[in-house]
Amino acid sequence: MAELIGPILDVIKLIGRNASKYLKYQKKFTEYVDDFNQAQADLRAKEADFQQQLKGEHHFGKMPKQEVERWFEKVEQKLGHAQHVEDKISKGKYLFRSCLGKLVDEAVQAMKEVHAEGNFSGGLVVNDPSTIAVNLPTPEVVGATNVREEIYQYLMGDAVESIGVWGMGGIGKTTIMKDVHNRLLKESKFKKLIWVTVSEVFDIRKLQKDIASQLERNLSDDENTIVRAGKLSEMLKGQMRYVLILDDVWRSFSLEDVGILEPTTNNGCKLVLTTRSERVVESMGFKKVKVPCFSMEEAMNLFLSKVGQDMLPNPTLESLMKLAVRECDGLPLAVVTLAGCMRGKCDPHMWENAIDELRGYIRNIHYMEDKVYGCLKFSYDRLQGIDQDCLLYCALYPEDHEIYKDEIIEKWMEEGLIDEMGSRKAMEGSSHSILQKLEENCLLERVQDRPCIKMHDLVRDMALHITRKRFLVKAGMQLEELPNEEEWGEDLEKVSLMQNRISTIPQMMKSPKFPKLTTLLLAWNALKEIPESFFDHFPNLKILDLSHNCFESLANSMSSLEKLTVLLLRGCSDLKSLPCLPKLQALKKLDLGCSGIEEIPQGLEMLVNLRYLNLERTSHITEIPTGSFSKLCRLEYLAIHSVLNVEEVRELKKLEVFEGRFSNVGDMSMFVGQRKMLYQYSIVVCPQSYHQFIRFSHSAFAKVIKFQGIKINRGDAITLPYDIRQLHVKDCHGVRSLNDVGLRDATDLKRCLLYRCDELEFVFPSKCDQLQTLESLKLKELPNLKFIVGVKDAESSAGAFSSLRRITLSYCGKIKKLFSADWVLSNLEEINVTSCRELEEIITESKKEGLGSNNDTIKFTFPKLRRLRLFDLVQLKGICKENGVMVCDFLQSITICDCPKLKRIPLYLPQLEIDDEGELSPSNSLDRILLNNREWWESVEWEHLNFNVKNVVRPLLFFLDDARQ
Repeated sequence: MAELIGPILDVIKLIGRNASKYLKYQKKFTEYVDDFNQAQADLRAKEADFQQQLKGEHHFGKMPKQEVERWFEKVEQKLGHAQHVEDKISKGKYLFRSCLGKLVDEAVQAMKEVHAEGNFSGGLVVNDPSTIAVNLPTPEVVGATNVREEIYQYLMGDAVESIGVWGMGGIGKTTIMKDVHNRLLKESKFKKLIWVTVSEVFDIRKLQKDIASQLERNLSDDENTIVRAGKLSEMLKGQMRYVLILDDVWRSFSLEDVGILEPTTNNGCKLVLTTRSERVVESMGFKKVKVPCFSMEEAMNLFLSKVGQDMLPNPTLESLMKLAVRECDGLPLAVVTLAGCMRGKCDPHMWENAIDELRGYIRNIHYMEDKVYGCLKFSYDRLQGIDQDCLLYCALYPEDHEIYKDEIIEKWMEEGLIDEMGSRKAMEGSSHSILQKLEENCLLERVQDRPCIKMHDLVRDMALHITRKRFLVKAGMQLEELPNEEEWGEDLEKVSLMQNRISTIPQMMKSPKFPKLTTLLLAWNALKEIPESFFDHFPNLKILDLSHNCFESLANSMSSLEKLTVLLLRGCSDLKSLPCLPKLQALKKLDLGCSGIEEIPQGLEMLVNLRYLNLERTSHITEIPTGSFSKLCRLEYLAIHSVLNVEEVRELKKLEVFEGRFSNVGDMSMFVGQRKMLYQYSIVVCPQSYHQFIRFSHSAFAKVIKFQGIKINRGDAITLPYDIRQLHVKDCHGVRSLNDVGLRDATDLKRCLLYRCDELEFVFPSKCDQLQTLESLKLKELPNLKFIVGVKDAESSAGAFSSLRRITLSYCGKIKKLFSADWVLSNLEEINVTSCRELEEIITESKKEGLGSNNDTIKFTFPKLRRLRLFDLVQLKGICKENGVMVCDFLQSITICDCPKLKRIPLYLPQLEIDDEGELSPSNSLDRILLNNREWWESVEWEHLNFNVKNVVRPLLFFLDDARQ
């Protein structure tokens, strides 16, 4: 009986407790309902706040965090359940309040839990990897406010899907659309913004390729246009909500033929084109938006922004400026061009003369386009003759072509447009000055982030108008054959047919000879053969560019071009040999780089006027006959990647630019030691049998010596150029320090790379002057490296590395210390240390510091350090001594992975500011901390003055372990 009493009592107690709860629900039902209503209101308010915050943060290129989306889903679920409970409350009876109260209480607790989960550090959005968000470069936009707003509203609204922005050339259509494009980046309406420049010569396949490229996809060149259109259409369907901007459209076309989807309200896509032709917009059925000329006020504001406000204090000058700007009739391009021409001109008489000239040219012309030419011609006429010729030459390139600055300078020199100045260096300097002048006068445009220039369409049109009888330009027009013979006038001086698809030349041309033709440009075509008679039509030809064609040989009649000064055959990989050259006595430049020639051209040694010879990457040339170069006494530029005998080049006293190989250090030293210094050079010293890939440096002002795959004995007498800027030592034996390669002779070393040199024990000797000029140091796979600087006395290296910006150290198994505390590292921007298995410390204390007993914090200042990367350093115990910190004002990225013994991060980041809520300030420069695993992070110490930095930087953390999962 006693055995039954215990369980029965437990049941009675349980029933009693439950009964008590239900009685509580019955008695306090109204309180539970009040809590329910409050919890529901709180959750709805928090949801509304987050929706408003998300609206502010969610713009183009961003997407909601997954945890945020999941939270919203939970909120909707709980609020839906709460509505169900609320319905029951309204229908409930007094006797069932106890059961209903329990349901209400459970709903309250569920809503409170979801409310508490709504805590998202670092904002509600992350970068959307599916978008292409590129801010297009454009100057500060002045004027056209109404037009920009109209286009923007059409794009943001639903009433208009296709927009045609039209207006005359130079009115600012492209600038306006760039501004609208950049404004759309801040909105969330569209997933992608696609920008494609079409240009006057409409090529449907190029347009298809350009659109696909913007989508980071490819179209096969082997497929026909219809198939490509189908594939492009499918690509666009998968994008959803995009804006496609087609800039500079000259004629109407079928969207279907290209593969462009018809924009509709349902697919959420928009299409914009810019054109000079109203008819194009009408025929394609787009909404017309005309870009008007500037008002006088807008034009004056634009003019002052370009010419400079500092010219305004003079009232007389200001009034003259207004008269000059008025003559531009509100055309932005004309205003900018005039400002570029008159910048810095403070003499009122010069302004009066300018106004008279502008009025005189425009007086009897009624069309705005002609006024543009008037302003452009006005600026052109202000140039010196040599500057004019250089500008006109740029019109030989295709429309909208980005021309590398080095390339156009080389072309000017080939044409003889640059005065002879005794050296290539001086002529290049003069060319750069001309280029800068043309840019400053707005006749050539800079290309952002690239060493290129472009010619504005109208400037090019003006140049072609000026040269209409002298130039025949059909560049980049997809021609498959030569222009009609009616277009070849007898007065032609230059013909440019570059970048077409011309594959054949007629065996017989009916046209007579062209006695004035001096320049013929046929580069980047598909020529397989050139008839023997072709060159007979050009008896006075001086410049012939056949680069990047696919013929295997050239007509022997080319040898009769006795006035030829420049022959360019670069990139003709099928070309095996050349006709005999001795008759080409006037030849100054011969470029066979990257061609397929198999031997040194016959008669090369007879070209005594040759100044430029390029044989780079002609890998089929296996032997250089004795005497090939020794007679080329005027040679200034020589590039050849076959191993050279120093005797072939040592007497080239006028050589300024050299790119070549020697088989031993003796030949290199002899070449360097017995001549004046070169303007540019890239020299590789390697054995004849060395077959690994050799990279030559082609950067401007390169001064590089590379030792690859050779043995260097300590006693070898090696002479380096004193002005060497880059030194590479790779796969070399016998080198224990850079003293062994003659480094003592260098005074301007900027970059140094050492790679797989097994005997190397230290890099620099003590008291080495090169330390203070070095900017980049890369040390890779040096198994016996123990020290960077072999210094016995710490003071002897004081001030070392004061110019160093980047250091990379990887797979150096014996080094234990990286930097000395004595070294000056005030310009260091990057530290990258990987897989150095015995490295124990990054900054080691000096002997001088070790003598003291002061325990105060020691600060090692790195004011420019941006990136710190420590990877796979299994013995690393400390970045610096226990009471030391690295002060880094602008650190952006930290990587510490596989450093198990590192227990302290001694980084002091003054820019790491926190707001009143303990979160990172937007002004913080640090944006990424990459770590191996969370366990190590939890164990490591990182104190930052008065707060624990680990809590503050949590939003910046990325863990490799998470990525692997």
